Amino acid sequence: MKIVLTTALALSLLGGGSALAQARYPAPDRDRAAPAPDYRPGGPRWSRGDRLPPQYRQDRYRVTEWRRLGLRQPPRGYSWYRYGDNNYFLAVIATGLIGETYYRDDRDQRWNQTYRRTYTYQDDVYYRECRTSTDPAGVLLGALIGGLIGNAAGDGRGSSTAAGVIIGGALGAAMTKDMDCEDRSYAYRSYYNGFNSGRPGARYSWNNPRTRHRGDVVVGNYYNDRSGFRCTTFTQTIYIQGRPQISRGHACRQPDGTWAVVD
Repeated sequence: MKIVLTTALALSLLGGGSALAQARYPAPDRDRAAPAPDYRPGGPRWSRGDRLPPQYRQDRYRVTEWRRLGLRQPPRGYSWYRYGDNNYFLAVIATGLIGETYYRDDRDQRWNQTYRRTYTYQDDVYYRECRTSTDPAGVLLGALIGGLIGNAAGDGRGSSTAAGVIIGGALGAAMTKDMDCEDRSYAYRSYYNGFNSGRPGARYSWNNPRTRHRGDVVVGNYYNDRSGFRCTTFTQTIYIQGRPQISRGHACRQPDGTWAVVD
């Protein structure tokens, strides 16, 4: 059974800069004694004010890709550390005093409350219909589809790997209904590059030289939803036999780091 830790700061961890300005951390040079970690079944569960033991503050646990993971910028004298299944702790570098905690199972629960389900590669239109077809853009070979990347959110083994993408549901089917599998392979890479770019207004184009079909994806503004998940709007335009077809939607980043088109 999962043990869910509730903290007053749980929803603030994915907030924007204004939330960071409101956060209050103990100054690193005014450290204080803290209670011992809570070693409950399922592994240690630390809270704000506990100390992260030295063995968990080694360089191999330190998080440098905090921005990509949706974590806020650590204040001076602090660093994010990773423990277990994508659990993160903001702690004083010198002493281990924890200022914030970020547990994966808390995020899973909030995601399911907001979106009712977690999307996997089995939900992806391209994977379901085209996994045995020609893949000219190397979508499957490059493991760009979410769920095929075990380290999508960064587990210490592939921190430079960007999160996968799942184009599923009714909107995904509508977006790709006039594309063949080769078209989808090229288009899929544009979704992947666009959502992971972090650049509002960025345009990522694709072209299938065999069918002469082409298109582009324009990423809109990034924002945090009501549960703190990073989302973005997007507009896709495809040209089939020279005629443009436009679709719009929203994509949000799941707890495992995968981008999913949610509507």
